[in-house]
Amino acid sequence: MHQRAHPPAIVRADHGATNRKLLARQAATDLTQVESASRKINIILSSPEGKRLYLRCFDVTQMNFHYIAVFARIRLADEDVDQVEQELRTMLDVRIARLNQVLADTEAKCHAHGIINLASYDVEPLNIEAKVFSMLGRRLLEMIGKVDQLMPMLETLCIDEAMSSSQLSVQKARIKKSVRSAASAARTLRMGLERRINVLLTGDRKGSTHPAADKGAIAKRDMALAGNGMPGASVQEAPEAALPAFSLALPTASNGPASYGEGNTAEALPAS
Repeated sequence: MHQRAHPPAIVRADHGATNRKLLARQAATDLTQVESASRKINIILSSPEGKRLYLRCFDVTQMNFHYIAVFARIRLADEDVDQVEQELRTMLDVRIARLNQVLADTEAKCHAHGIINLASYDVEPLNIEAKVFSMLGRRLLEMIGKVDQLMPMLETLCIDEAMSSSQLSVQKARIKKSVRSAASAARTLRMGLERRINVLLTGDRKGSTHPAADKGAIAKRDMALAGNGMPGASVQEAPEAALPAFSLALPTASNGPASYGEGNTAEALPAS
């Protein structure tokens, strides 16, 4: 008795339709307002999480960074702006170190479970030429790249039953939050500087000036709001859910894109 042969499965490749939909929803940002020179850095994003973080956060946050570093200096003292920049730089460096540790731990977990090949996406990668205007923008781009590298590792661990679906969901949410909350902190600090400039302009129109102590109090309040929306918390001290013990280490941006298994050594996660 002849068995009926099943027709071969048809795999329909996505030739950019999904990416076009994502690009259509990109946060509108007019970078023509920025007259500074920029470094053009090519980045390839494969995961939907990495793509969305870039399209929704990167250019918008760069505009906030640029306002802080350039426009705010026209009206405010350099030391005031330097303080805000240092807060942002420290915050981003801490989060990059955390992502490096997560990548190192996740890579080790993959090796422990005998995983050699990672899961891959059928949707085409998004090949972007990012315009980086500052050291802060470069750090943010590095964070997004690390998140993109981490996602297929986590998906693979879930497929091979090295973690549950709920663990995968929690991991992803915490990792994405590290980028989104950094973007939110930059926006809060920019708005704080704008308020301080408006206060100075109002005082100039009235022919009066505000005491330095008042300006210092405003600055401390802005830092607290950027940290956690509560007075007394600085940007880098913002409480953040501890990342799970198993995670993976990503190569640093200076090393360029690295293949799986070439993670770098990163400083340990801060105690939560």
